[in-house]
Amino acid sequence: MAEALTQVKSSMGSDAVILHTRTFHTRAWLGLRRREMVEITAGRGIGLADRRRPVQRPAPVAPAYARPGIVVRRPGQTTGLPENGRQLLETPAATSAAMLSISQEVASLKSMVKDLVTQTRQRQSPNVPEELFDYFMRLVGNQVAEELAGDLVRCVQRQVRPEHYGQPDFVKEKLIEQLEKLFTTAGPIVRSKKAGPHVVALIGPTGVGKTTTLAKLAANLQIRERHRVGLITLDTYRIAAVDQLKRYADLIRSPLRVVSGAEDLRDATRGMSDCEFVLIDTAGRSPNDTLKLNELRGVLAAAEPDEVHLVLAATASEQCLELATTRFCEVRADKIIFTKLDEAANIGVLLNVVRKINKSVSYITTGQDVPDDIEVGRGRRLAQLIMGESL
Repeated sequence: MAEALTQVKSSMGSDAVILHTRTFHTRAWLGLRRREMVEITAGRGIGLADRRRPVQRPAPVAPAYARPGIVVRRPGQTTGLPENGRQLLETPAATSAAMLSISQEVASLKSMVKDLVTQTRQRQSPNVPEELFDYFMRLVGNQVAEELAGDLVRCVQRQVRPEHYGQPDFVKEKLIEQLEKLFTTAGPIVRSKKAGPHVVALIGPTGVGKTTTLAKLAANLQIRERHRVGLITLDTYRIAAVDQLKRYADLIRSPLRVVSGAEDLRDATRGMSDCEFVLIDTAGRSPNDTLKLNELRGVLAAAEPDEVHLVLAATASEQCLELATTRFCEVRADKIIFTKLDEAANIGVLLNVVRKINKSVSYITTGQDVPDDIEVGRGRRLAQLIMGESL
């Protein structure tokens, strides 16, 4: 009906008047298939002529077939119709019908584009089993590398019998199991020596959330695990960062030292010998700034940390993550912390990065709340996120 109204308006103009509409069905293909037909009878100037004029004979009605399924009839001018025969094409109902037709066309175009993309992917990935191709597309859509996604799907194909392909939950669980094996996790921070503090340093690019992450780690160690924790910050470039960490230190009753260089850092670490853990917050560095990275190397040499965690934001592109891991691993990075998973559009890039640098994941963060929004890195948890499960 919406298409028929659009054709009437296009062929007869906005002054057309709808006289009659009906919908009927015809049979095609030896009577086995029914087709819906829409017929509209319309005219121009009907009922608008001066009543004093002589009555004109109506022109013969001739059907005009605009397209299969729609019949538009165009009678000649006539008079004597009731005054309530108004122009239906300008009514809200007709406008809504036209908008519905447009939205249906847009949806159809989207479906066609999606089908074309799928067909192109299938030609480019001929070794992916057709029955599991939708799972392959789900992985690729979440930014898992195509080669890796293909390997995962083919591995599941070898494990799952064909009669189980129609069980989505079963196939999804098998994919999660395979994804879980690809993640190497480090577990939580654990004190590794009997004398002196266990020193942990956080490094990474600017804006990835190192200070907030350090506060979450400190709160969990101090409050929940009942360890004495000392805090040190070298992030004097941002005054707000020092104030933020000072507030956290006051809340959990941990000592805080603000230092500006390698020598001060060495003294501050020694001054916290009564603590079980010392957490060091470093200033963010650009992966392209070789001078600042060399300064960071000197800072870590002075602190002699027991472990160094590279903090990366899950919201960054894969290229940015690869650049950061390459440059910071040249300095030192023992483990990876992924932050801002709650803001990330695609989790699959994390798998690509972990596989390339061969580093284990220690923690992930899922929000700004301290100390709650932090979790120990677990392969199954990350695999479930890649397969579309919510945080």
